[in-house]
Amino acid sequence: MTKTEFICAVGKELNIINTGDWKMYPVVIDQEKCVKCSMCFQYCPTKSVKYVDGTYFINPDFCKGCGVCIEECRSNAIDFVKGE
Repeated sequence: MTKTEFICAVGKELNIINTGDWKMYPVVIDQEKCVKCSMCFQYCPTKSVKYVDGTYFINPDFCKGCGVCIEECRSNAIDFVKGE
């Protein structure tokens, strides 16, 4: 179990378990389309978007597939991978 801090109206932090099993389809970032605007990183409610060595990626263990990053992406670089 990983402990992650969130701002929450009813408490200071939440303990987050592997929530990646909740989603129906994986979410991926197309690195060729990504313009590194960081909107996905800023708006992800579960902090599943990570930035490492100049690249954004989505941690599948914690992404619940809510689609917030998809809606906030200015370059349409993020989408569900359906059919896998």
